[in-house]
Amino acid sequence: MSVRRTPAARTLASGSRVDLLHLLQDGGEHTIGELAVATGLHENTTREHLQRLVSDGFAQRHPERRTVRGRPRMVYRAVSADDLRTDPREQDRIEESIARVALTRILLEGYGREVASPTAAAQAAGRAMIVDQDLPPISPTTSTVGADRQLDALEGHLERLGFDPELDRTQLAFHLYRCPFLDLAKARPEVVCNVHLGLAQGVLDAVPGPVAARELLPFVGPEHCVLQLRRDDVESPAEPL
Repeated sequence: MSVRRTPAARTLASGSRVDLLHLLQDGGEHTIGELAVATGLHENTTREHLQRLVSDGFAQRHPERRTVRGRPRMVYRAVSADDLRTDPREQDRIEESIARVALTRILLEGYGREVASPTAAAQAAGRAMIVDQDLPPISPTTSTVGADRQLDALEGHLERLGFDPELDRTQLAFHLYRCPFLDLAKARPEVVCNVHLGLAQGVLDAVPGPVAARELLPFVGPEHCVLQLRRDDVESPAEPL
């Protein structure tokens, strides 16, 4: 059975759009001409890809701020954490873009050269992307504290990326029944799965608590993976009855 991709996944299926988003997420505002030179694309092609990124919520477009006379140029920038705070619906899009760009970066960094530990490099890339994006913190609630808040945050992250997660509290694991990066994961599981492990740990790090990501077990079933967690706090032994 084929898996339907989300609109965001279809947008990020283009290598050229991922390259452009990579440049935008590195910071600053960029003109079409600057981005065309950086990617080697024709300006018309660059404009079309940028329009797609803007319409699907990955980037923003606005007139350049000028201090001299003349018609301002249009500049582009990546959607930021501040944008997410004013429009939380954009968070699902930016989280998918974080994952996709993290995958692209580690694949490109390893292309054509030896990587001492692809798994460690991939985990570090995923974890760093969460930190670099400075996503808005999760607000505390009266019903969740500590480990529960961490699990809620991680479940939301996995849902937004499209993993169809199911939490097994007894085993302290998330069963993932859909991979939005399935083809790439089958080709390079040591990279893709470890980027997602790093992303998961980045989310857990952002919420104070004892839960950490231990390992991601790929393809325990045809389209079924398991994200195994652990608790790092040490509970005192129960008093004898």
